[in-house]
Amino acid sequence: MKVKKGDLLNLWYIFEGMKHQKQSVKFSYFVAKNKIKLKGEVDALNEAQTASETFKAYDQSRANLAAEMADRIPGTTDPLINDGQYVINERKEEFDKQLDELKEKFKDAIEEREQQLESIKELLDEEKEFDGHKIHMDEIPDSIEPGVMEAFIVADLIME
Repeated sequence: MKVKKGDLLNLWYIFEGMKHQKQSVKFSYFVAKNKIKLKGEVDALNEAQTASETFKAYDQSRANLAAEMADRIPGTTDPLINDGQYVINERKEEFDKQLDELKEKFKDAIEEREQQLESIKELLDEEKEFDGHKIHMDEIPDSIEPGVMEAFIVADLIME
């Protein structure tokens, strides 16, 4: 059956999330067999998504700048963080100016990364033949969430 590569990647991460869950032998076998079948494709997709060293340098420089320019938690030298983001109000103009300089310095790497991400979107929409190991509906644990069932259905892994 043809399945989008993005759906296969999603399936891989679902199986990865199950690797430490205690399940029946048949279900564990189902998970293991499909992980083996998916591994090569997932490795290739992950490799395609890897950012260049130059872009990684930009991203690290950007993160360092944000940490340096962030507001501080009152009474400490620790940066103020809200929802995983540095809060930058007091030095916002200075931050924006230095960030613009950083973006200019790494302009080519940023453009290359944007093109890479666009190509990855296209790649994940491509279909690939996948003949996964199937499981009978009655062998699927009752605790399986609807999103997981949907992924199994999309990949045609359930026998009724």
